[in-house]
Amino acid sequence: MEVDRPDGSRGPWHDALLPKQLWREATALRNACYIFVGALSMMRDSEVREITKGSVVEHFSTPAVKSTKAKLDAGLPVKHWWIIEPVTRAIELAERLSQHPELAFASVPGRDPETLFSSKDVIQDFVDHVNRHRNTTGLDEIPSQHITPHMFRRTMAMLTRDFPGSEIAVGMQLKHAITRALANRTTGGYMEPASSWARHLDNAVAERKFQRVKELFAADSRGETIGFGPGADRMREAFAAVREKAADLRATGKAQRGDIRVEHDLLRRTRFSVRFGKLNHCTMNDDPIGAKCLEEAVVPEGHRGPLLDRCQPSRCANSIIGPEHLPIWTAERTSLNRLRADPKLPTNRRVLLDTQLGEVNLMLKKAGQ
Repeated sequence: MEVDRPDGSRGPWHDALLPKQLWREATALRNACYIFVGALSMMRDSEVREITKGSVVEHFSTPAVKSTKAKLDAGLPVKHWWIIEPVTRAIELAERLSQHPELAFASVPGRDPETLFSSKDVIQDFVDHVNRHRNTTGLDEIPSQHITPHMFRRTMAMLTRDFPGSEIAVGMQLKHAITRALANRTTGGYMEPASSWARHLDNAVAERKFQRVKELFAADSRGETIGFGPGADRMREAFAAVREKAADLRATGKAQRGDIRVEHDLLRRTRFSVRFGKLNHCTMNDDPIGAKCLEEAVVPEGHRGPLLDRCQPSRCANSIIGPEHLPIWTAERTSLNRLRADPKLPTNRRVLLDTQLGEVNLMLKKAGQ
């Protein structure tokens, strides 16, 4: 594989993979897996080190890893950590590299299976390895600084503490870590042994979504506010068209007067689509025009609809902020203002908070807040 190098040249990522060089690269790969798992799982260093082979499981139908909780607990209970799919791959790769009969993170091929390592040394060795060979590999330089395993968990804990409304924090800070649990359920290999499960699931989801659409239709018919923004305007227009069509059917005797099922049947046949969310709703149909989430995005083959993990609710014409969303966004604005009031706040942190506050204010402006 060829890479672009810092000096502007292009060439292979490694000069030669003789046994010694291969061992070094395998060690660096093991170290990268350890850092990645520690950074994105919020597991303690001891818990990462105690992960055994075959520990990736499903816990309440969600990918998780089993590990031993050793700190301040003499009973050494097993704890489940929910993880994202990239962390799953990192653990599985570490297992394949590990020469230890049980541990996932241990010595790599070329060393004794019982040889262990220091967690601090792993991090520093990885930084040194990347920086030493970046002229060949083309990787970006990693700033030289003191890094410990605890700092990864501390960083994630600070994000959780400093960003009330964790869904907003995830959307703004960790988009690359968001996965959808059902993203691959329609692939042939997955559906083949149990295609009926996917059909039943789709039917159940569709019925629940339609029930919510009927609730919005009823609220709009009563003159209540159902949402704010251009997407909400289109929704109201669609609902008005349904009521007008139903009135025409009744006026011509083609529908029974007083039967709400006329409107509901028309709602089922309308092409208007709503994807409900906890922070906003999306009114995008299959037409990608105007969808901010699809701008400059690599759309997976066969994917239809929005890329929800790239949602920009404050800037997209398809976004609806409903009355139920307002308390969340209002609380987020209050929290951000409180954080900004700290006179000791670093400049770069203040800039980040200002950016996020601007997005929240844009969202609330749609609702006249």
